[in-house]
Amino acid sequence: MFDPELPPRIRRRLERNRAGLLPRSRAPRSRGRGSRWWWRGAAAAVLALFWTAGHLAGQAPESAVLATRVLSTLGLCALVLWGFRARGAVGGVLTLLLAWGPFFLVWAADDDVALLSATAFFWSAGPLGALALLVRGVRSLGERHFGRYLPPEDFQAEESALLGRLQAAIDTVRRAREVLGDTLGAGYDEAWVRGQEWSMAAALARCGDLQRSVDERQREAVSDRVLASLRPQQDALDAVRAAVAARVERFEDYAALASAAVTAHHELRQCEENERRHDDYLRLLTTAASESAAGADDAQRVQGEAEALRESLSERVREVSEAGRWLSEAAAISVPGQGGDP
Repeated sequence: MFDPELPPRIRRRLERNRAGLLPRSRAPRSRGRGSRWWWRGAAAAVLALFWTAGHLAGQAPESAVLATRVLSTLGLCALVLWGFRARGAVGGVLTLLLAWGPFFLVWAADDDVALLSATAFFWSAGPLGALALLVRGVRSLGERHFGRYLPPEDFQAEESALLGRLQAAIDTVRRAREVLGDTLGAGYDEAWVRGQEWSMAAALARCGDLQRSVDERQREAVSDRVLASLRPQQDALDAVRAAVAARVERFEDYAALASAAVTAHHELRQCEENERRHDDYLRLLTTAASESAAGADDAQRVQGEAEALRESLSERVREVSEAGRWLSEAAAISVPGQGGDP
């Protein structure tokens, strides 16, 4: 579930990276401007340190070969550890395989090749380490837009069932609009419906958070008096769920009318198609019968049924249109902490 006011580009990126969406129970820690500057400073320090080591390794005497090899080994180990932390076992194994070649050159080759390999390592690993720190200091997409999406983990079983009913009703109305078009009535507005869907989902998610808190305190209660003090909070949560359930029922009623209108639409179109093909059967009946009065009566009966179906479709479309006018009243049912208007 996503905030309808999210830009479409951001929403598509979040949908592609659902694994990075954070539930409300794992709210990201706030990072101030000082934290960002700390990561930038650390990246600059790593870059300067590695490039300095690379410069010294290129000019070091033979007595410093061992120190250069040790420093190179520590740097390679740090790179492997970063791979494990950033991408798990797969990332760690890949960085280990990539580091095996430089590690062999540093220790198995002669002193000149070892110094040259260490120099190349420091000059190349410095920018990579600095880039890794800069990326670590930047918040992920899920962190930047936390609170503007609701993953399934944010809903308890009761809230999930209620939200599923709402989404099923909205999907039914959308399919009906694809068939009936503007004849469905002006009461349906996609932007408004998305806003109502988000409003109810946010209310249900908040209910889930508070319900977990109430349940935990009920389990820890030491007396009936403590349990009684929690009753107003539980009553408030029940009232919110009842209000959202009433709004969902309004959408379900509207969806039922829209579905009936679609059925009447298909009935009319199929009967009209049958009526267009009726002449061939009437001509056959006229040729075979001595009198055509029965055939004429059949034609009039079919035409009368088609006209009745047209009237039925018009009536159902009028019902849907009228239902669309009072659908907005669903938002008038107050939900504590949630605005009803789109």
